[in-house]
Amino acid sequence: MLKLPQIIRIHFILLVILIFNYVLVQVTGFGLNIYLIDLLKSILYLTGIVLFFMNLRPFKIMATYYSLYVLTPTVWVIFYFTQSVLFGVLSYVLLTPVMPILPDYNDGNIKVYSDSKGFLVPCCRYHVSQDKLYVFEQIKGRVHIPDGVDFEKARIILKNDSALIYADTVYRTVMLPYTEETQDN
Repeated sequence: MLKLPQIIRIHFILLVILIFNYVLVQVTGFGLNIYLIDLLKSILYLTGIVLFFMNLRPFKIMATYYSLYVLTPTVWVIFYFTQSVLFGVLSYVLLTPVMPILPDYNDGNIKVYSDSKGFLVPCCRYHVSQDKLYVFEQIKGRVHIPDGVDFEKARIILKNDSALIYADTVYRTVMLPYTEETQDN
């Protein structure tokens, strides 16, 4: 059985790993595999919930930090049953950091993720990543396809600085290098 100091250590180590991975992906485009990230986020939230209940009696100031991990699923359940716009926005804001990011296209090596998630985000922007050493992913670049693509019928090949997307028609998309300056292009 894990004791309180061990659970706290696990929680904050996971938090540091996830923050470091986020910064690393933003700066270099290279980071942990998305499935590993989802597993680490789940463990982080479970340890946060456990630590919240362990810090209630006697009440400690850290319980206010851990309450975020209990508040998130509570707001989502309230939204699910009431369908209130207020709780919908709150659940979106609270759940965005932990929602799993599922690829639109995955052939085992190449993954395409939609950048069009959230409120008022423009359509049909994607980023293409390639698996490295089973645990890491490297973002190869960002692409914009004005009409979108049906990825269920598509096949993608990476060649040098381009992604060839074979769907109903063949799209040749030049990918920009992944840097801070080109993230919004």
